[in-house]
Amino acid sequence: GTIERIGTRSTRIRRTDGVHMLVPNSHLLERTVTNWTLIDREIRTEVRVGVAYGSPVRKVAELIMRAVKEQPEVKAKPTPSVVFEDFGDNALVFDAYFWCDVGGEKFLREIRSEIRFRISDYFAENGIVVAFPQRDVHLDSSKPLDIRLLEQSESS
Repeated sequence: GTIERIGTRSTRIRRTDGVHMLVPNSHLLERTVTNWTLIDREIRTEVRVGVAYGSPVRKVAELIMRAVKEQPEVKAKPTPSVVFEDFGDNALVFDAYFWCDVGGEKFLREIRSEIRFRISDYFAENGIVVAFPQRDVHLDSSKPLDIRLLEQSESS
């Protein structure tokens, strides 16, 4: 949020969602305070995306990097990076790390959102599927299964 007023006993902060908070000054003195813009506006963040197994991983990394670098607020230095993070339960997981010049969490969310929109567009153009949970069911039975479709009556 943004500090709007510092009083003798409390500080008024307006959060990014518009809610006002009154914080006792003792809390600010006794606890750790995170200030996003104390020295500068540079913040490192990440975007995580999972793609379906069988996707061309090098192409995925290339498209993610392109989406990140095209975002105007992303800094060229330090250089953004894309990491093939994991073979997840339901996806091949990639993380993009990058630095931005922003004034707080609200702006950072908007930047990450724009990058995700662009990634989604690039993936669609290249036939790459964003992963979703899937389960295979294997029925082990020594007898054949009898499967029937029943018609539903109009009253139900």
